[in-house]
Amino acid sequence: MKSTRLTALASICAIALATLCTSASAEPGITKDTIKIGMFGPLTGPTAVGSLPLLGASAIYKSINDAGGINGRKIELVIEDDACDPNKTIAATKKLISQDQVFMIHGGWCSGTVMAIKPELASNPNLPFMVLGAASAAISTPVRPNIFQPVATTNTVADAIVAFAATKPNTKRIAIISHSDDWGKSHLDPEVAKLKAAGLEPIEIAYLERGQVDATSQVLRIKNAKPDIVIANLYPPELTAYLRDAYKYGLRAPVVTTQGVSVEDMVKRVGMAQATKELFVFYPLNNTLDAPAFKPWIDLYKKYNPNDPVETLSFMGMTGALAVVQALKDAGPNLTQENFMAALNKLKDFNPGIQSGTLTFSPDQHAGIREGKVIYMPGAKPEIVAKYPAN
Repeated sequence: MKSTRLTALASICAIALATLCTSASAEPGITKDTIKIGMFGPLTGPTAVGSLPLLGASAIYKSINDAGGINGRKIELVIEDDACDPNKTIAATKKLISQDQVFMIHGGWCSGTVMAIKPELASNPNLPFMVLGAASAAISTPVRPNIFQPVATTNTVADAIVAFAATKPNTKRIAIISHSDDWGKSHLDPEVAKLKAAGLEPIEIAYLERGQVDATSQVLRIKNAKPDIVIANLYPPELTAYLRDAYKYGLRAPVVTTQGVSVEDMVKRVGMAQATKELFVFYPLNNTLDAPAFKPWIDLYKKYNPNDPVETLSFMGMTGALAVVQALKDAGPNLTQENFMAALNKLKDFNPGIQSGTLTFSPDQHAGIREGKVIYMPGAKPEIVAKYPAN
């Protein structure tokens, strides 16, 4: 009798152990019918314009579900608001990993918040992370196996901005206004290096910190330096303050700025066409929004976000989402985090027709896009330009 009981107990333990092992080895966020993707971005707060890339990316995922899903599975989204606050981002990331147990995360509009969660991502090296729109080159350099950046980095943006500024005839005097945080420095340092390589020094570097609503002192310093052109590494609220005060105090130097802003959004924010007619913005897309080739993407965005604005930033998250979709397809029905990241590392010259250049990932290169354009709003419609316009 005792032997029989021991045998039965051993069988129960074996079954329990097998069940435990199966559960432990199962991929997080995967069922036979679903793939759980976590997302985060600034849905609220002063940088809530950064919610637009999240809406664009989620529209891609929803359209895939409506088309039947991927290899028999549909995408389940878990969306968190980080308000571009590092502490909130850390909390949201930990929740997505531990509580929601997502397969991957697609998020991050502000570079500082993505940098804040890099230690968490490093401690979860099997968790794929696709950047939503954050551009700091330090996010993907040096390469982390699980972090992929499908946007032009700050190094690429800085090179393009300085090169564009140099096309303004007789430009010798270049001033810079910047945030002093990691995001600002990630633009400022390569800009200064690029200028020095061309035999130039910034004639003035002024700092306007996040949350400041008055740029009077910075504007007057820059005006006294008599710049031919001004480079601005500022988020939308602070750039708005600078442009308004520059116009108020008669500083008429053209401004070149980063992809952290949308030209359409800035024209609305500033509210004075004369103050923004020479605002030149690094442009991450391959066409203006009124181009016929861009209409399918606008229609897709509007279908899933009928009450939200259609602006440049609305489409910045789409290429990353499409890269995720392609890698999910390529990984096949036996989906794992490992074979998904392996599929991402094989994406080469990926170009769905949205972003400024082709997207390429490899095991040694996770900064996927190396080119961009410049856009401005001289009148009612934006125009893409390769150099400073003659008029």
